Amino acid sequence: MAGGLGTRLRPITDNIPKSLIPVAGRPVIFYLMESLAGVSNDFILTVSYRYEKVIDLFSGNESRDRNILFSVEKEPLGTAGGLKKVEKFVDDTFIVGNADTVFQQDVSRLIEFHRKRKNTITLGLTPVDNPSEYGVAKVANGLITEFQEKPRTNPVSNLANAGIYVMEPEVFDFIGNKRPEDVAKDLLPALQKKGKRIGGFRMKGTWIDIGRPSDLIRANVFVSKRSNRRINGSKLLGNVYLGKGISIGRNCILENVAIYDDVAIEDDVHVKNSVIYDDSTVGRGSQIEDSILSFGSVLGEGVLISDSVIGGGLLLRKGGKIEGTVVSLGEDKPVNY
Repeated sequence: MAGGLGTRLRPITDNIPKSLIPVAGRPVIFYLMESLAGVSNDFILTVSYRYEKVIDLFSGNESRDRNILFSVEKEPLGTAGGLKKVEKFVDDTFIVGNADTVFQQDVSRLIEFHRKRKNTITLGLTPVDNPSEYGVAKVANGLITEFQEKPRTNPVSNLANAGIYVMEPEVFDFIGNKRPEDVAKDLLPALQKKGKRIGGFRMKGTWIDIGRPSDLIRANVFVSKRSNRRINGSKLLGNVYLGKGISIGRNCILENVAIYDDVAIEDDVHVKNSVIYDDSTVGRGSQIEDSILSFGSVLGEGVLISDSVIGGGLLLRKGGKIEGTVVSLGEDKPVNY
């Protein structure tokens, strides 16, 4: 499923679909596809927002060794509605995954569990610190007995829906044709009502949902390699990803960062726990923390940015200070995020 709008990640997703957002130098969709490659190289990609960019990506070498069918939704059909649209191409047990997560896990055990228990659908589950941000499930003897979508209080468990499912073709009988439908909100309750077996399997391995800017930063840092070195008198600390064509001035400190292609960082710059995307420039003496600079951002000298997202193509002048906001083109002033 690669049709998400990525609303909470705007303005980063203004011109790029959520599934193609780079994480440590690679589109996030690749992490899921590589985990699934151990069981199959046949993929159906359900796409909607900016779908042409996804198709373009896989029209070249990225599609080798993969059989890919694109299902284009001119109007979003919802996660379940998108499945219904490809019903005629599926006649056996199949796997469904969210393409906007950093997913590095062995799915073969999930499939084995699903088949052994003879479930209609099995959800991959992962423990989370804050259940209120996810759909969570209560599991007894391998079956889901209760499901809550982003509970504000009293969650039934801390096991979140990891956005990876194993399904039997009979699930299509429980998805309507007339309106957008959601797997968690519509399909699961319909199956539960009919007494179908809904399994829950606790996954092991890396799972990071990049739905919010802080999650996107965390994913980039987590996947990046450990570093403790110097370049041109500047320190690289923690986990660091460096793209191609980067220039780094003197006396800089870069800690837990992802710096993408053709970024220019001038002298005396401090960047911590942040992501700077392609073709951006950071002026002398600037400080960036817990923030994302989108493609082609330009910071003047001595700019201070914290807990913010800077939209692509923006120029922030000398001495500017941005804290806890999203700034994008076309807006008269920053808006709270």
